[in-house]
Amino acid sequence: MDLHSAGSSAQEGKRPQSKRAFLSILRSMRKFLIGSILIFAVAITVAWLRNPQVFMIAWYQRPKVDTYKDFPTREIEPSSRPFSFPVALADQKRIDDFKVRNWQGDLVPFAEYFEKGELLAFVVIRNDTLIFEKYASDFSGVALSHTFSIGKTMVSLMIGKAIELDYIKSTAQQVVEFLPEFNQIPDFDQVTIEDLLNMKSGLQFNRADGSLFDDLFSHEARFYYTGNLKNDLLQSSFDTLPGTRWHYSNLDPLILTWLVEAATGMYAAEFFEKKVWQPLGAESPASFGIDQPNGLENSPSSFQCTALDLAKVGRLLLNNGRIASTQVLSTTWINESLSIGPSNLNNTAKGRYKRTHQYYWWLPTDGEGDYSAEGMRGQRLYVNPKDQIVIVQLAKKGYGGYPYRDISKYVSDLR
Repeated sequence: MDLHSAGSSAQEGKRPQSKRAFLSILRSMRKFLIGSILIFAVAITVAWLRNPQVFMIAWYQRPKVDTYKDFPTREIEPSSRPFSFPVALADQKRIDDFKVRNWQGDLVPFAEYFEKGELLAFVVIRNDTLIFEKYASDFSGVALSHTFSIGKTMVSLMIGKAIELDYIKSTAQQVVEFLPEFNQIPDFDQVTIEDLLNMKSGLQFNRADGSLFDDLFSHEARFYYTGNLKNDLLQSSFDTLPGTRWHYSNLDPLILTWLVEAATGMYAAEFFEKKVWQPLGAESPASFGIDQPNGLENSPSSFQCTALDLAKVGRLLLNNGRIASTQVLSTTWINESLSIGPSNLNNTAKGRYKRTHQYYWWLPTDGEGDYSAEGMRGQRLYVNPKDQIVIVQLAKKGYGGYPYRDISKYVSDLR
């Protein structure tokens, strides 16, 4: 017997078997892969149907100053009799050279603060006159920007105006008087308008922290990207008793926005346009983002306007709610909004001046009397009644410095 031939025959017999085994493995792997893809596709479809915001959050992640352009908005028309600030920009260079503290606490020239902070706009109004105006190269005085949480402050103005016009009797009223839909949530009949204005609804709300995984399941991101705000609001639940604890939340101003719509019979943006924005002399259009066509304004996170028109909100408050011969906003409401209530003294101790939060304004607790509306990424409306100064800052990515009081004191001494 030829051993070599026998060995060769044995090997040749093994090769077809090995090939068949290999092909069988390949077929099994293909089936597994196809099955996995199908399971994944079904899981994605189910997840999309149950919570489409997750995909929006993953795609857009943390919203930028122009993210609003990708979503529906409700336009706000400017005034037919717009107001323009008189201009006196003689001190531009001196303010650019003035040293302010940046987010690290270092003293730097304001021009450096502007550039490295990636600011879009910075305007200073003193005694009703524009004395400083600076824009990024890709921005301008007629460009709209997201103002993020400054939209909450606009809701506060709407509530004050609705009370003045008797659509609402007082802040002590229960929310369910206007929105009986919320009776489906146990204990919601205890929530008052005052609770919502002071962010003391007691509703559970967790904020986005910038990490994708946590943001995917945060209430803040979910409510920013939702396509049905009213439905999602009605899924809310309590984690504390209403009126007992301050907790920064977008739910409270969202519910108030819905309440304005129910009380006035107008979209909140329409009411704001007719009763606040046009009477204060806005020169440019503005907008609120909405969750869907004919839907609700995403007021806490999506109000867009120009820097100079935002400054006119500060001017309105400096003038005790009066524009020329028209009382646009009641002095009583302004005083209520800006006089820190005893229960709000310890809401928070934010920043260098230990600011507390009331009626969607940030109020320093040291008695200086200045105040601000603030939005994510460094959007600011700062008002200093003592020096008759309004400052607006719009930024691209956010800036942690807070130079407004120092700039205010400096420019008040300029002659």
